[in-house]
Amino acid sequence: MDLEICPSKDEHKSVIWNLFQFYCYDTSIEDACDVEESGLYSLSPSYFAQYWTLPKWSAHLLRWRGAIAGFALIEDSDSLPGAMELADLFILRRYRRTGIARQVVQHFMSKREVPWTVVVFEQAADAKAFWSAMFKDALFTPSRQVSDPDGREVSVYVLEPTVAA
Repeated sequence: MDLEICPSKDEHKSVIWNLFQFYCYDTSIEDACDVEESGLYSLSPSYFAQYWTLPKWSAHLLRWRGAIAGFALIEDSDSLPGAMELADLFILRRYRRTGIARQVVQHFMSKREVPWTVVVFEQAADAKAFWSAMFKDALFTPSRQVSDPDGREVSVYVLEPTVAA
């Protein structure tokens, strides 16, 4: 198997924390983020820690043929009570267009016991193209859209459960 989705482990915290700097760089246009005087993006250690402490939240290191290729962060949806969200999915540029993102979505979202939301920034051309392709698969076709509680320029899609809870 080329892709390994590593379970959420404490030993991955610092690696995912470091990779998050690259993610912030890649999404800085959509998120309107600037670096601090240190030259790094400001990240909240207490928010980040929730991926290892909250019951439904998790952080997964992604490996492609053994090499670190990115991460996936799962959390409760802010847009729909009781729903889950693949909040952040980051693939290093070297490993993009290998099918990693599609496999990650299939891994986490194929058997949904609760609704899942997908948040796509209007300015994120790559993300829009990726999700547009995913939504063509009947298993990942959204049933509706909901408004973003934070008023961001995003589209929030809802995917209903596929199995009974």
